[in-house]
Amino acid sequence: MSTVIYEKKDHIAYVRLNRPEALNAINNEMRRELETVWHDFNADDDLWVAILTAEGDRAFSSGADLRERAYVMGEKEDPRPIHTLGHGINVYKPIVCGIHGYCLAAGLDVALACDIRVAADDASIGMTMTRWGVMAATGATQLPRTIGWTKAMEMLLTAERITAQEALEIGLVNKVVPREQLMETCEAYAATIMKNSPTAVRLTKEAALRGIDTSKAASLDIGTQLQQINRTSEDAKEGPKAFAEKRQPEWKGR
Repeated sequence: MSTVIYEKKDHIAYVRLNRPEALNAINNEMRRELETVWHDFNADDDLWVAILTAEGDRAFSSGADLRERAYVMGEKEDPRPIHTLGHGINVYKPIVCGIHGYCLAAGLDVALACDIRVAADDASIGMTMTRWGVMAATGATQLPRTIGWTKAMEMLLTAERITAQEALEIGLVNKVVPREQLMETCEAYAATIMKNSPTAVRLTKEAALRGIDTSKAASLDIGTQLQQINRTSEDAKEGPKAFAEKRQPEWKGR
């Protein structure tokens, strides 16, 4: 059985973690399957947005599979950071994440790599690695960028969990909804994104990601370079034309 379910429909990639019997703990097999999925998503021009969720009622992901780690003694474990085996810094298409139940440790790393995060009201979220002797490597680098130093360090150093509502208040998630509304809310975000030019959306995300760690001048240069690319696209011609003709644009994604 695949540890990741991958389906395509109406320009949306549906990606679901699929180890519910293990609380969707991320083992080496899931790491490899996630990498394959995100490479395919990146390469498929017919896919404009991804929605990442998980099977089972109890967890989005409880983190890395510590049982597997205990037996392999490190020598067979994939050494690459978990967040790069999903979304990576070079996936510029938007990714919406639906979180329910436990979203812990490496599971939160994966969620942090997404652009929009929706949490069910039953979500329990935490950077719990240090409790089991594991360094919060990618979490330590990405959490402060997302929610600021003070609260990030509290989560990283105490390894305590927070509720979905607390996550909303500190800006870790975009919205909290009842569990039964999680997927429809993710799909609503995807539908709203897809009203816009997929080319402009993709280049806008690229500008944001590439510019975040540079100086203001360098980030503006990146934006200007990508703007020149966008101006040559079919979508850039279609948008103004549709506006002038008072109709909805028909995007091509190129």
